[in-house]
Amino acid sequence: MGAAGAMHYTARPEEPLYPALRRLALLPVGLAVLTACEIPPRFVQTTAEVDAFLLQKRYRSACVGLSANDETVRQHTAKALEDLPHVSLVNDCLCTALYDAETHRVDFAVAQGLASSERDDLAACLAPALDDAAIRGQDRAQVVAGLGGMEAASAYEAIEGLLGDADPAVRANAAEALRPAKGSVEALLGVLASDADPTVRAAAARALDGKRSDQVVTALVRAVREDTDGGVRGEALTAAVSSRAPSSNDLVCGALLDDTDERVRAAAAKVFHGSKSRVALKCLDKRMTTEEESGLVRQAVLDAVKASPSDEAADMLCRNIHRWSRMYIKDQVAPDIDGHNIVRAQNDRDWERSYDCVQAALRQGGLSCYARNYLGKWMNELGGKASTPWCPGMVKN
Repeated sequence: MGAAGAMHYTARPEEPLYPALRRLALLPVGLAVLTACEIPPRFVQTTAEVDAFLLQKRYRSACVGLSANDETVRQHTAKALEDLPHVSLVNDCLCTALYDAETHRVDFAVAQGLASSERDDLAACLAPALDDAAIRGQDRAQVVAGLGGMEAASAYEAIEGLLGDADPAVRANAAEALRPAKGSVEALLGVLASDADPTVRAAAARALDGKRSDQVVTALVRAVREDTDGGVRGEALTAAVSSRAPSSNDLVCGALLDDTDERVRAAAAKVFHGSKSRVALKCLDKRMTTEEESGLVRQAVLDAVKASPSDEAADMLCRNIHRWSRMYIKDQVAPDIDGHNIVRAQNDRDWERSYDCVQAALRQGGLSCYARNYLGKWMNELGGKASTPWCPGMVKN
């Protein structure tokens, strides 16, 4: 066809499609040129800037947020960019920000921004940091925690291999990070049963929390009864109850009344927090009427009873004010004694009876100067009249 014919053919009005197709064909080239010509800013200081760049599809500029001084900006940027797996430029800048092998640098804020990510490619960017000899100690343990925050299958695979690591902090973080991973139960049971470090066994117990197989429950109950470390026994107790161990109230009560470690007794009281169970309340009442040396446990018991909606719980707090004050407020001013404030617990739970409860406690007598001062101040605050004796060591205002 000649030149005149060609001109005549393209000008035919009944076929406008071909010029339009030519223009569309040029669009990707134009976009690529625009992207290549994008000049990113040197600094990004706010999350709003990052969001604005993403709305404009200025991905190079948004990536600058990964190097912001503010950790919250870096975290936000990572979270926002994680949703763009189809943009190779974004993938590259995320991967580089996560871990730089040349500088041996891991950005934990970026890793935190990728928490819950299921992207195996991003997990693969961070995993090599585990083998970086320059990253040791707490930093290496943080790498494990960062991988554990992701929900990618490859992250769990990398972490499970660290349960035998020489560093207890790494093993503990690895165990805890495996909690949501499917297929990790056997490995965690092995750690709970045999790891030499109690912090690692405790982490394994936490990781098994809520897993309801008979095998898990049996292992957790055994740890409650047999582990030599109170921290492990306490974590195993909480996990066993969450995993619906049989006769769990009896297990918890035994720990609350008889375990020698305050961490276990406190964990037991927290398990009973807000319970309406008669067994639980009876056990808590026995703990309230038996002297408890640990302020940590005393406070956990008061909190547990106060949170119960049962009328029996309200009665327990009221009738034990005198006994509690006599047992614990002996030779110190009350504010210096952890877990002393039973009147506060009673007042929070059943304020309408507070006046009568405190008055009854004062009338029973046998209280130290410090206890009379404590209850007297409460009586006056509640609208009554009572003496508040000055006791040795008190500071006069």
